[in-house]
Amino acid sequence: QIYEWRGAINAMAAIEAPERRLTQSFRFGSQIAILASEILRALGEKTPVRGKENLGSFVVYDPSIQPPVDAVLCRKNVTAIWELASGVVAGKKPAIRMRAAEILAYADGADSLMVGKRAFRPAAFSLFETWKEAQDYSRSVAGRDTQPIVEFIDEYGTNGLRSLVPMITPEEKADYVISTVHRAKGLEWGRVKLMNDFRFRKEDGKTALDEDELRLLYVACTRAKHVLDITEIQNELAWALINGSK
Repeated sequence: QIYEWRGAINAMAAIEAPERRLTQSFRFGSQIAILASEILRALGEKTPVRGKENLGSFVVYDPSIQPPVDAVLCRKNVTAIWELASGVVAGKKPAIRMRAAEILAYADGADSLMVGKRAFRPAAFSLFETWKEAQDYSRSVAGRDTQPIVEFIDEYGTNGLRSLVPMITPEEKADYVISTVHRAKGLEWGRVKLMNDFRFRKEDGKTALDEDELRLLYVACTRAKHVLDITEIQNELAWALINGSK
Protein backbone atom coordinates (compact mmCIF):
# COMPACT_ATOMS: atom_id res chain seq x y z
CA GLN A 1 0.00 0.00 0.00
CA ILE A 2 1.86 3.08 -1.27
CA TYR A 3 -1.01 5.15 -2.67
CA GLU A 4 -2.61 6.54 0.50
CA TRP A 5 -1.85 10.03 -0.83
CA ARG A 6 -4.40 9.32 -3.57
CA GLY A 7 -7.00 8.24 -1.03
CA ALA A 8 -6.46 4.54 -1.74
CA ILE A 9 -7.24 2.05 1.01
CA ASN A 10 -5.91 -1.42 1.69
CA ALA A 11 -9.04 -3.43 0.87
CA MET A 12 -7.30 -6.72 1.68
CA ALA A 13 -6.92 -5.62 5.31
CA ALA A 14 -10.71 -5.60 5.68
CA ILE A 15 -11.12 -9.23 4.56
CA GLU A 16 -11.36 -11.77 7.36
CA ALA A 17 -9.66 -14.88 6.05
CA PRO A 18 -6.73 -17.16 6.87
CA GLU A 19 -3.37 -15.54 6.15
CA ARG A 20 -0.40 -17.13 4.41
CA ARG A 21 2.73 -15.03 4.12
CA LEU A 22 5.04 -15.02 1.11
CA THR A 23 8.46 -14.92 2.70
CA GLN A 24 10.73 -16.16 -0.08
CA SER A 25 11.97 -13.75 -2.72
CA PHE A 26 13.09 -15.03 -6.09
CA ARG A 27 14.32 -11.58 -7.16
CA PHE A 28 17.23 -10.87 -4.81
CA GLY A 29 19.73 -12.55 -2.53
CA SER A 30 20.37 -12.48 1.20
CA GLN A 31 21.93 -9.01 1.65
CA ILE A 32 19.02 -7.18 0.08
CA ALA A 33 16.62 -9.49 1.92
CA ILE A 34 18.20 -8.53 5.26
CA LEU A 35 17.67 -4.82 4.61
CA ALA A 36 14.11 -5.42 3.37
CA SER A 37 13.39 -7.40 6.55
CA GLU A 38 14.67 -4.53 8.70
CA ILE A 39 12.22 -2.18 7.01
CA LEU A 40 9.40 -4.66 7.59
CA ARG A 41 10.44 -4.99 11.23
CA ALA A 42 10.16 -1.21 11.64
CA LEU A 43 6.60 -1.59 10.33
CA GLY A 44 5.85 -4.18 13.00
CA GLU A 45 6.20 -7.25 10.79
CA LYS A 46 7.81 -10.17 12.64
CA THR A 47 8.30 -12.53 9.70
CA PRO A 48 11.50 -11.75 7.75
CA VAL A 49 11.95 -12.01 4.00
CA ARG A 50 14.38 -14.65 2.79
CA GLY A 51 16.51 -14.05 -0.27
CA LYS A 52 16.95 -16.55 -3.04
CA GLU A 53 19.72 -18.98 -2.28
CA ASN A 54 22.76 -18.88 -4.55
CA LEU A 55 21.72 -15.49 -5.95
CA GLY A 56 24.42 -12.92 -5.26
CA SER A 57 23.28 -9.55 -3.97
CA PHE A 58 25.19 -6.63 -2.51
CA VAL A 59 24.10 -3.52 -0.61
CA VAL A 60 26.45 -0.56 -1.14
CA TYR A 61 27.04 1.58 1.96
CA ASP A 62 30.46 3.04 1.11
CA PRO A 63 30.17 6.25 -0.98
CA SER A 64 33.65 5.66 -2.38
CA ILE A 65 32.22 2.63 -4.17
CA GLN A 66 30.28 3.85 -7.18
CA PRO A 67 28.98 0.85 -9.09
CA PRO A 68 27.28 1.32 -12.46
CA VAL A 69 23.50 1.39 -12.20
CA ASP A 70 20.56 0.29 -14.30
CA ALA A 71 18.00 2.41 -12.45
CA VAL A 72 17.97 5.52 -10.26
CA LEU A 73 14.89 5.67 -8.03
CA CYS A 74 13.57 8.90 -6.53
CA ARG A 75 10.75 9.80 -4.18
CA LYS A 76 9.66 12.90 -6.07
CA ASN A 77 9.18 14.01 -9.66
CA VAL A 78 11.38 17.08 -9.20
CA THR A 79 14.30 14.91 -8.08
CA ALA A 80 13.82 12.65 -11.10
CA ILE A 81 13.98 15.68 -13.41
CA TRP A 82 17.12 16.89 -11.62
CA GLU A 83 18.71 13.47 -12.09
CA LEU A 84 17.77 13.59 -15.77
CA ALA A 85 19.52 16.94 -16.12
CA SER A 86 22.58 15.70 -14.22
CA GLY A 87 22.85 12.67 -16.47
CA VAL A 88 22.53 14.69 -19.67
CA VAL A 89 25.15 17.21 -18.49
CA ALA A 90 27.49 14.31 -17.66
CA GLY A 91 27.18 13.00 -21.21
CA LYS A 92 25.06 10.00 -20.26
CA LYS A 93 22.00 8.70 -22.07
CA PRO A 94 19.30 8.45 -19.39
CA ALA A 95 15.71 7.41 -19.82
CA ILE A 96 13.01 8.71 -17.50
CA ARG A 97 9.66 7.16 -16.67
CA MET A 98 7.78 10.43 -16.98
CA ARG A 99 5.76 11.99 -19.78
CA ALA A 100 7.30 14.94 -21.62
CA ALA A 101 4.21 16.99 -20.78
CA GLU A 102 4.93 16.59 -17.07
CA ILE A 103 8.42 18.04 -17.48
CA LEU A 104 7.22 20.86 -19.72
CA ALA A 105 4.56 21.78 -17.15
CA TYR A 106 7.32 22.91 -14.77
CA ALA A 107 8.76 25.20 -17.45
CA ASP A 108 5.34 26.61 -18.36
CA GLY A 109 4.42 27.09 -14.71
CA ALA A 110 7.66 28.91 -13.96
CA ASP A 111 7.17 31.16 -17.00
CA SER A 112 3.73 32.14 -15.70
CA LEU A 113 5.03 32.91 -12.21
CA MET A 114 7.87 35.00 -13.61
CA VAL A 115 5.35 37.39 -15.20
CA GLY A 116 3.13 37.46 -12.12
CA LYS A 117 0.48 34.98 -13.25
CA ARG A 118 -0.75 32.07 -11.18
CA ALA A 119 0.37 28.63 -12.32
CA PHE A 120 -2.22 25.90 -11.96
CA ARG A 121 0.15 23.21 -13.19
CA PRO A 122 2.25 21.60 -11.90
CA ALA A 123 0.77 21.21 -8.42
CA ALA A 124 4.14 22.10 -6.86
CA PHE A 125 3.84 25.65 -8.25
CA SER A 126 0.10 26.16 -7.81
CA LEU A 127 0.43 27.77 -4.36
CA PHE A 128 2.41 30.77 -5.58
CA GLU A 129 1.64 34.03 -7.33
CA THR A 130 5.21 34.98 -8.30
CA TRP A 131 8.49 33.22 -8.99
CA LYS A 132 10.01 35.00 -5.99
CA GLU A 133 7.49 33.22 -3.76
CA ALA A 134 8.48 29.88 -5.29
CA GLN A 135 12.17 30.67 -4.74
CA ASP A 136 11.64 31.67 -1.12
CA TYR A 137 9.55 28.59 -0.43
CA SER A 138 12.15 26.28 -1.98
CA ARG A 139 14.73 27.56 0.52
CA SER A 140 12.52 26.81 3.53
CA VAL A 141 12.37 23.50 5.39
CA ALA A 142 8.83 22.92 4.18
CA GLY A 143 9.77 23.64 0.57
CA ARG A 144 12.74 21.34 0.16
CA ASP A 145 10.69 19.20 -2.24
CA THR A 146 10.75 21.97 -4.84
CA GLN A 147 14.37 23.03 -4.35
CA PRO A 148 15.98 20.92 -7.13
CA ILE A 149 13.67 22.15 -9.88
CA VAL A 150 13.75 25.79 -8.72
CA GLU A 151 17.55 25.78 -8.62
CA PHE A 152 17.72 24.21 -12.08
CA ILE A 153 15.41 26.85 -13.56
CA ASP A 154 17.33 29.64 -11.83
CA GLU A 155 20.58 28.38 -13.34
CA TYR A 156 19.52 27.20 -16.80
CA GLY A 157 16.18 28.93 -17.38
CA THR A 158 12.88 27.45 -18.46
CA ASN A 159 14.20 26.86 -21.98
CA GLY A 160 17.02 24.87 -20.44
CA LEU A 161 14.39 22.68 -18.81
CA ARG A 162 12.52 22.31 -22.10
CA SER A 163 15.75 21.34 -23.85
CA LEU A 164 15.94 18.19 -21.72
CA VAL A 165 12.89 16.64 -23.35
CA PRO A 166 14.43 15.81 -26.77
CA MET A 167 17.50 14.45 -24.96
CA ILE A 168 15.56 11.71 -23.18
CA THR A 169 16.66 8.30 -24.43
CA PRO A 170 14.20 5.42 -24.96
CA GLU A 171 14.57 2.84 -22.19
CA GLU A 172 15.77 0.09 -24.51
CA LYS A 173 18.69 2.27 -25.66
CA ALA A 174 19.43 4.12 -22.41
CA ASP A 175 22.45 3.83 -20.14
CA TYR A 176 20.04 3.70 -17.18
CA VAL A 177 16.47 4.52 -16.23
CA ILE A 178 15.30 7.25 -13.84
CA SER A 179 11.98 6.69 -12.12
CA THR A 180 9.94 7.62 -9.11
CA VAL A 181 9.37 4.70 -6.76
CA HIS A 182 5.62 4.79 -7.41
CA ARG A 183 6.21 4.24 -11.13
CA ALA A 184 8.76 1.52 -10.44
CA LYS A 185 6.35 -0.69 -8.49
CA GLY A 186 6.25 -4.13 -10.09
CA LEU A 187 9.50 -3.57 -11.99
CA GLU A 188 13.03 -4.83 -11.34
CA TRP A 189 16.58 -4.01 -12.37
CA GLY A 190 19.93 -5.61 -11.76
CA ARG A 191 21.56 -2.55 -10.17
CA VAL A 192 19.54 0.16 -8.41
CA LYS A 193 20.52 3.40 -6.69
CA LEU A 194 18.20 5.26 -4.28
CA MET A 195 18.26 9.05 -4.05
CA ASN A 196 17.97 10.98 -0.80
CA ASP A 197 14.59 12.65 -1.20
CA PHE A 198 12.50 10.44 1.04
CA ARG A 199 10.55 12.16 3.80
CA PHE A 200 12.76 11.51 6.78
CA ARG A 201 11.72 13.81 9.62
CA LYS A 202 12.93 14.82 13.03
CA GLU A 203 10.72 14.16 16.04
CA ASP A 204 12.06 14.85 19.53
CA GLY A 205 15.52 14.95 18.00
CA LYS A 206 15.12 11.51 16.41
CA THR A 207 15.02 10.66 12.72
CA ALA A 208 11.81 8.85 11.84
CA LEU A 209 9.61 7.81 8.93
CA ASP A 210 5.85 7.49 8.65
CA GLU A 211 4.50 4.05 7.86
CA ASP A 212 3.56 4.95 4.29
CA GLU A 213 7.10 6.23 3.70
CA LEU A 214 8.61 3.04 5.10
CA ARG A 215 6.42 1.01 2.77
CA LEU A 216 7.62 3.13 -0.13
CA LEU A 217 11.23 2.49 0.91
CA TYR A 218 10.52 -1.23 1.02
CA VAL A 219 9.25 -1.10 -2.56
CA ALA A 220 12.32 0.91 -3.59
CA CYS A 221 14.83 -1.46 -2.00
CA THR A 222 13.20 -4.56 -3.42
CA ARG A 223 13.42 -3.38 -7.05
CA ALA A 224 17.09 -4.44 -7.10
CA LYS A 225 18.16 -7.95 -8.02
CA HIS A 226 21.93 -7.83 -7.51
CA VAL A 227 23.21 -4.40 -6.38
CA LEU A 228 21.39 -1.86 -4.19
CA ASP A 229 23.19 1.45 -3.64
CA ILE A 230 21.87 3.26 -0.54
CA THR A 231 24.87 5.53 0.04
CA GLU A 232 22.69 8.64 -0.38
CA ILE A 233 20.27 7.66 2.39
CA GLN A 234 22.20 5.27 4.61
CA ASN A 235 22.57 7.54 7.67
CA GLU A 236 18.95 8.69 7.78
CA LEU A 237 17.72 5.19 7.00
CA ALA A 238 19.77 3.64 9.79
CA TRP A 239 18.32 6.01 12.39
CA ALA A 240 14.80 5.65 11.03
CA LEU A 241 15.01 1.86 11.30
CA ILE A 242 16.27 2.13 14.87
CA ASN A 243 13.42 4.44 15.85
CA GLY A 244 10.74 2.57 13.88
CA SER A 245 7.67 4.06 12.24
CA LYS A 246 5.76 6.94 13.79
